[in-house]
Amino acid sequence: MTEDPTPAEALAAIQRSQQDIQRKVAAGSWRYDIGYSAICAMMVGTQALDLPLNTLGVAVGVLLLTVLFRREANRLGVSITGMSPRRARWVAIGLGMVLIPLMVLAILLNHFATSGVMLALGAAALMAVAFVFCLIGSRLWLRVYRRETGVDQ
Repeated sequence: MTEDPTPAEALAAIQRSQQDIQRKVAAGSWRYDIGYSAICAMMVGTQALDLPLNTLGVAVGVLLLTVLFRREANRLGVSITGMSPRRARWVAIGLGMVLIPLMVLAILLNHFATSGVMLALGAAALMAVAFVFCLIGSRLWLRVYRRETGVDQ
């Protein structure tokens, strides 16, 4: 029969486990960042399409973000939502606050574009802006996460 660990041993094991997870998350993944940025850019760009394609674009984007999230959770062994630690949460919220106006601009572009070329170029420009902002935001979140958790990479 095995003995139960002492409270100090159990606490040390929990802390080691937390540090291991923090190191895995802090290692980051450009593959994740680029995939995340591309999905968000696609969601922004599809808002320039007519109904029901714009709604379908967001639905597919949410599905792809879910797949990306699950794949990353399986890789890390833990689900990271981006909402902790505290300062990293504000980076994630700020990123969402940038994407919303870009989506609104894409919707307006759909209504006011005078030609298909103007619509395509405008949507491509908004997608490029969304991609860059998401890539920067994702890397900034990782940097803030590292600083807040004390994990240097």
